[in-house]
Amino acid sequence: MSTRAAPAADRRPATLIAALGVAALASALLAAGSLLPVVEGGRPGFASGPLLVTLAVLPLLAAGVLMLRGRHGASAGVLAGFAALAPGSAVLDLQFATDPSAAVRPELYLPSDLVEHAPAAGLWLLVGGHLAAVAAGVLAVRARDRRADADRPEEEPGAAERWRRRWLLVAVLAAVAAAFGLLMAPVVSTDVYLLARNAFEGPAVALTGYLLVAAALPLAAALAMTSGAGDFARGCLAGLAVAVLLLALPSLVAGVTVPVAELSAGPVVAVLGAAGLLAVAGTPRLAGPAPEQADDEAGGAAVPGKRRLRAATGALAVLTAGVAVAGSVTAQLDSATSGPAPESPARDLLLWAGVLVGILGAAMFVRRLAVVVRPVLSVAWVGVLLAGTAVLDTALTAASVQGPLSAGPGVLWTWLALCAAVVTACCSAVTGVVEREDEGDINGAQRGAAGSGAVEGNLLLPLGAAAVLSVAALGLPVVAAPDYVAAGLWSDFRAPSWGLLATALTVVGALALAPRSRPVPAAGMLVGAAAVLGLHAAALPLSGAYIDGATAGAGFWLALAAVAALLVSAGVAVAGRLRGTRS
Repeated sequence: MSTRAAPAADRRPATLIAALGVAALASALLAAGSLLPVVEGGRPGFASGPLLVTLAVLPLLAAGVLMLRGRHGASAGVLAGFAALAPGSAVLDLQFATDPSAAVRPELYLPSDLVEHAPAAGLWLLVGGHLAAVAAGVLAVRARDRRADADRPEEEPGAAERWRRRWLLVAVLAAVAAAFGLLMAPVVSTDVYLLARNAFEGPAVALTGYLLVAAALPLAAALAMTSGAGDFARGCLAGLAVAVLLLALPSLVAGVTVPVAELSAGPVVAVLGAAGLLAVAGTPRLAGPAPEQADDEAGGAAVPGKRRLRAATGALAVLTAGVAVAGSVTAQLDSATSGPAPESPARDLLLWAGVLVGILGAAMFVRRLAVVVRPVLSVAWVGVLLAGTAVLDTALTAASVQGPLSAGPGVLWTWLALCAAVVTACCSAVTGVVEREDEGDINGAQRGAAGSGAVEGNLLLPLGAAAVLSVAALGLPVVAAPDYVAAGLWSDFRAPSWGLLATALTVVGALALAPRSRPVPAAGMLVGAAAVLGLHAAALPLSGAYIDGATAGAGFWLALAAVAALLVSAGVAVAGRLRGTRS
C-alpha cells in the first residue's frame, strides 16, 4: 500500500496546476483593474496601485510557493479561501456600475462632483478577476478532495483533528471580527462628496456585497476547520485573511492619506480579524497523544475545553444581555432643541430579548443545565437581532432626514448587542459541534440502545406546520394601526426587515436540523424557536403601547400558532426519547 501511496503523494496534481493557472488569470485581471479607472473620468484618492497589485497577486504567490514546497493541501486551501469572498467582492464592485458616488472606495474612486460617471474598463476587469478567482477556488477544492489521503503524509495520525479542536473557536471568532469590521464605515469623512457610511446605511448593491462577504467569512472558516485536513484548513484561513486585507487594508491607508478622509475603526477591526486568521493558520502542528479528561456527564473520555466552551458561550450570552439592556434603556436619539427626542417603540422588546438571552447564558454555568440550555440559546440569540434592528430603525430614519436629531448613546449599545449576539451564536454552534462529536465518539453504542439517536419521522408533520406558520408570522405585521406601516419581508423592506430575515433563516434552519438531531438538542432548538416567535408576538403589548390605535395584526395570531406548533414538535421529540428509553 505504501509503495503506491508514495509516488501519488509526490506527483503534482493536474487539477491543482490548473487551479493555479486560473488563479494567475484572476490576479492579472485584478491587478489590471486596480490600475485602470473604474468609472469614466474617475481617479483614486491616493496612489493605491502598488498596494492593490500586491494584494491581488499575494494569494497566487502564496499558493505557488506552498505547492513547490510540496504543501499541496495548503496551496489548494489558499485559493479556496480567497475564492470564498470573491462573489461578495464582485457584487461590491458592481456599485460603481449603478451609482459610483455612493461607493465608499477611495482606493478606486474618490468622488469630486455630482456628475453621473459611466463604468470604465477597470470595473469589468475587477469583476472578471473575482469570477476567475471563484473558478480557481472550485478547481482547488476538487484538487484537495482528490488528494485528501495524501495531504501532509508526515503528519501524525489525529494531529489535524487535535489542532482543529483546539483552534476552531478562535478561527471562527476571528472571522466574525473581520466580518463586523467590513460592515462598519470604511473611513470617516465630512466631505459632501464622500458619503462615508456603514454597510447598512449605504446603497442596496453595496449592502448586498458586504453581507455576502460577512456571511461567507465565518462560514468558510468553520467549513475549513471541519474539513478533516489540517493543511488545507491552514491554507484556507490564510486565503480568507488575504481576501479580507484586499478589502480592508486600502480603506485603512485611505483614512490616513486622503485629505478628506479620516481613519475609521472598521478597517482596523477587519485587519485585526485577518491577523487572527493568519495566527491560527501559522500555529505549530500538535504532536503526541490526544489529552483526555473525564466527561462532564457520563464519566468517559472527552476533549478538554468542552466545559470551557460552554462557559465562554454563557459569558458571551450574559455580555450580550448586558449591552442589549443598555441599548434599550439609553437614548437612541439626542435632540439639539429643548424638546424631547422620540424613542423607538421596540425598546422594551430589546429589553426582554436581552433578559431572555441573559437567563440562558447564566444557566450555561450550571453543569447539569448547560447541555439542555445550549440548544435553546443556539436559536434564542436571534431575538436580539429581531428587536435590535427594530430599535435602530428609529435612529436610521432620523439620520436620513436633515434636522435637529442625532444619534444617541443607545445606538452604539444596540450595535454592540447585535455584534455580541452573532458572536454568541458562533460560540454556541462550535460548542454544539464538539458536544455532538464527543457524544458520538463516547456513547455511540449506548445512545443507539437507549433510543437517543435522531428523532422519529412523526416529527416531520408538526415541523412542517411550524415552518409555514413561522415564516408567515415573520412576514406579516404583528401590530396594525391606521397611520403605522410595519417593516416586512416582502414589502416595506427596511432595517427591521434584516432582523426578520435573520430570524426566519435561524428558525427554519433549526427546524431543518431537528429531525437529524438527538431528541434533547432537537427539543431545545424547538423551544428556542418558540421563545423567539413568542418574543415576536410580544411586540403587540410591548410596542403597541407607543402606537396610536394599535391592534393585533395577522402576524400576531400566526406567531401564536407557530409557538404552539413548535412546542408540540418539542413534545413529540421528547416523547420519542421516552419511548426509546422504556423500550
